[in-house]
Amino acid sequence: MQKNEGQFWANLLVGSKPGWSVSMAESWGEGGIALAHLSANIYAFDTSTGWSGICAVTPDDLIQAADILEGSHIRRNAAVSYAHRELLHAADGMATASEDATRRAMVLTMYYVAQSQTLKAVRTRYGSVRGHWLCLLYRFKQGQSMIRPAFRRNVIGRKSMSQDMLAQWASEVMHEDQNAQDSGLLRQLRAGNQLLLRNHSLVALPENWRSK
Repeated sequence: MQKNEGQFWANLLVGSKPGWSVSMAESWGEGGIALAHLSANIYAFDTSTGWSGICAVTPDDLIQAADILEGSHIRRNAAVSYAHRELLHAADGMATASEDATRRAMVLTMYYVAQSQTLKAVRTRYGSVRGHWLCLLYRFKQGQSMIRPAFRRNVIGRKSMSQDMLAQWASEVMHEDQNAQDSGLLRQLRAGNQLLLRNHSLVALPENWRSK
């Protein structure tokens, strides 16, 4: 990666991009509600450990991130790579909400959302990115990992999801991916690559599954 690209990502990791406000949940105080203008809630959830992170940004900042990445294939690929690295690091260390590892992971998660096709589809359908964004981290027995983005509108208002609600959403997305005709998770399972879950169990294709 060229020097200026490397500096671009280094600046993001310390939160120094001027005018941007990635707000971490640990600063929201009692009630778990971000400031009203920070209405794009972003979550990360690791299915193998149960680790999660939460942050909030303004819809305009999320769109600005998407616009920055749209014009650069290098930056889109870097967003994916850096998000994977930082999410794995934070989840492996079970980083708390106040740790730098969690902030780095959530800043890069925001960029992962920004480069995703899910964000493009939401902008087209709703004309807004306000709502709840999830990046679900799948990890597999053979060592691979993948991030699965998902979106929900403001079904619970501005308040961020509780840990139980987030875990339930993650479970619903995983169930949807297991039963889809074609998904990234299903492709891994078809290849015999079992999904790791936090209770140390493994998920594989059901015995009665047949290719259609």
